Amino acid sequence: MRIVVTGATGFVGRAFVRQAVAGGHAVGALARPSSAATLPANPALTVIVGTLATPPWKVLTRFAPDVCVHAAWITDAGVYLQSPENDRYVDESLAFVMGLFDRGVGHVVALGTCAEYRPSAQPLNEARSPLEPRSPYGHAKHALRLALSERARVAGARLAWARIFQPYGAGEPAARLCSTVARRLAVGERVTLDTPNAVRDWIHVNDVAAALLCLVEGRVDTVVNVGSGVGRTVEDVALTIAELLGRRDLVAAGTAAADAFGPLVADPARLRGLGWKPRVELATGLATLIEELR
Repeated sequence: MRIVVTGATGFVGRAFVRQAVAGGHAVGALARPSSAATLPANPALTVIVGTLATPPWKVLTRFAPDVCVHAAWITDAGVYLQSPENDRYVDESLAFVMGLFDRGVGHVVALGTCAEYRPSAQPLNEARSPLEPRSPYGHAKHALRLALSERARVAGARLAWARIFQPYGAGEPAARLCSTVARRLAVGERVTLDTPNAVRDWIHVNDVAAALLCLVEGRVDTVVNVGSGVGRTVEDVALTIAELLGRRDLVAAGTAAADAFGPLVADPARLRGLGWKPRVELATGLATLIEELR
């Protein structure tokens, strides 16, 4: 297939590009001028310089994609949940995908988020679990899904909406929890966890990329959770990192502030039904991340 990828230099986008190229697909990576040079040279990879706001439509038309994986979004840790930039990404994403539909692209795989759901102690199911975004980020993703679903229906196109849970792994933004804990423990700094009891579904970025490729190749046309189905607390994850570094003594729970956004754990039955399964165990993925940071 010929796949155009937005956000191709981001955490998830870059992992997807690697797997799609390895899988024999032709990939057109849409990248900002400032980051385009960071993409690897590969005969199967075409770097397309541009943005969602200013798409290079002539170049995109020449590339002639069959499908788009839309991964571009604001993801800065500590910023993205409340950022007003979320609204801008809704508008730019909708205009960009509409432009693809107008040019004959018949399938889009777009990244949603577990933050669209109402938190629940039970695994979250695409068909049954209530939606209740609690942040501008969650609201924006939910609004984009509704708008894209209607536009895809009118255009006769397919839309796979991938609700990503808690990705981690080598290449993640430096301010994310796993990288922050690993860096601080490695130099002997004490780590105090603000929300040690927060429960999330941690999934390695390579497993996320494999799931997205599964949605592309299967021409999937529905909402799909992308999570492991296993809930772990922030404290569990931090202690796993500490054990790998031999610094369990440096991790402490704070005042256990309430978690306003969780628990959030996937029911991944729909994704598993497509033939996907997670391959990276948490400890293995964290060990790889620690090695990269070294």
